[in-house]
Amino acid sequence: MSFDLVFWHQRVAPTLGEAAQIYDQLTDGVTGTVKESSAVDDFYRAVISEFPDLSEENMEESPWASPLYVTGECVIAAISWSRSSEVSSALLGLASTHGLTAYDPQDQVVYRNSEDSSNR
Repeated sequence: MSFDLVFWHQRVAPTLGEAAQIYDQLTDGVTGTVKESSAVDDFYRAVISEFPDLSEENMEESPWASPLYVTGECVIAAISWSRSSEVSSALLGLASTHGLTAYDPQDQVVYRNSEDSSNR
């Protein structure tokens, strides 16, 4: 079981319904759902510097339930349930730093990016 979060760049935060639709499209591998952004790449590098991506060598200590899904549009993280609180807090902080929107499909919460003045 995993706790999933998805991150992407969008200037104006989506509504909850829009975020859910974006999440569905991104998890289905639909390209062009959101614009590619260098902020996504920067965020990914920051994430793996703190929590290296899942590999055979680090399976026992890794917080990931599966390897990170990364495109120019998004990062989708499947966090092991036992580490979800610790890792999700860190990822949400990094997302804010990099100006990304985050969506939590379990609790149906949108975390708005730092460019949007109406943050969560």
